[in-house]
Amino acid sequence: MRHYPSFENQKYDHTLDNDMIIAENKIDGQNFVARYNARTKEFIAFGSKKMIVDETHEQFGNCVKIFKEKYEEIIKNIIKENSKKKGVFNSIDEIHFYFEYSGENSFCGFHQEGDEMTLTLIDVFLKKKGYLEPKTFYELFDNTGIKLPEIIYKGSLTQEFIKSINENDWTKPDCLYPTVKEGVVCKRTTMLKGQRLPMVKVKTNWWINKLKEKYPNNWKELE
Repeated sequence: MRHYPSFENQKYDHTLDNDMIIAENKIDGQNFVARYNARTKEFIAFGSKKMIVDETHEQFGNCVKIFKEKYEEIIKNIIKENSKKKGVFNSIDEIHFYFEYSGENSFCGFHQEGDEMTLTLIDVFLKKKGYLEPKTFYELFDNTGIKLPEIIYKGSLTQEFIKSINENDWTKPDCLYPTVKEGVVCKRTTMLKGQRLPMVKVKTNWWINKLKEKYPNNWKELE
């Protein structure tokens, strides 16, 4: 099982500064992955980070149930439609679909009992080819019934935009991005061949301050 890569906060990693990017609303949840095998035409494994899970798993069993009930058949049909000659999934042996598992009151990967939990598809990895570029990702999966991250910005990753995210406080009625709580994930609009997934995260001061308040002794590790 290929686990989702960790990526740096923009204040430590400036590789995308001034590049053309899309900025997605960062989902505050836990990572979940579904692995598809093209030979069997089935999803053959599920996991989170380096764990393999199934429907009986105490922590992630509900992820598997939500995936099978809401997304499995939709994704299989999308793969089938795009596996013909020149299709995105043509000649691909294995595909990993990455999601964030979250609820209304999730914070730093912890969830509130009683919340309705959802899965948001955040990335797709093709064996031997790499991650789908954002343009292809949204063309394939937007308006299909699959929940995707909200795109809040397209353009150059400027200091002005970074500052606007840092200073965004969703609790204030005049905030610029009322749906952005934790921050955004910035992805380069194009990917060079053989390159790792080019993205950085930008966090809001509101979220960092709440993190410090809840976890004063180890907030840096959780950031």
